[in-house]
Amino acid sequence: MFRIKYCRETIMRLLYLADVMGQEDQPPEELLQHNSVFFRGLNKIEKNFIFKITKKVLKEKKMIDQLISQHLIGWKLERLMPVERSLLRMGVGESYFNDQKAIIIDDVIRIAKKYGGEDSYKIINAVLDKVIQ
Repeated sequence: MFRIKYCRETIMRLLYLADVMGQEDQPPEELLQHNSVFFRGLNKIEKNFIFKITKKVLKEKKMIDQLISQHLIGWKLERLMPVERSLLRMGVGESYFNDQKAIIIDDVIRIAKKYGGEDSYKIINAVLDKVIQ
C-alpha cells in the first residue's frame, strides 16, 4: 500500500523543519537521518518517495526558490510563512518526477488548507499552476 497523501504531508513537515531550524544547507541525508521519527510505520516505497522528493528539493533549493520567486507577484519568498514555502518547494520538487501536475497541485492545496493560513492555498495554487504546468 502506498499512502501518497501521508507521504506528501511528511515531506512538508521535513521541509518545514529544515526551514524553521535553518538546516536547509545541511546535507539531505543528515536531515533525513536526524529526523527518522517521521518514517516510523512507513514501508520501503513510501520512504523512498519521501527521500527522493526531499533530497531533490534540498539539493535544488536555490533553483526551485528562483522559479517560485519569479511567479510571486508583489510578494517575496521570505515573506511567506514557512509552511507555504515548504509546500511550494515540495510541489515543484515532485513535479520533476511526477507528470500528474493537477494531482500534485490538488494535494498541495489540500495540505495548505490543513496546515497553512486561511488564504495560503490561494497563493500556492496560483504559483504552482504557473511554475509546474
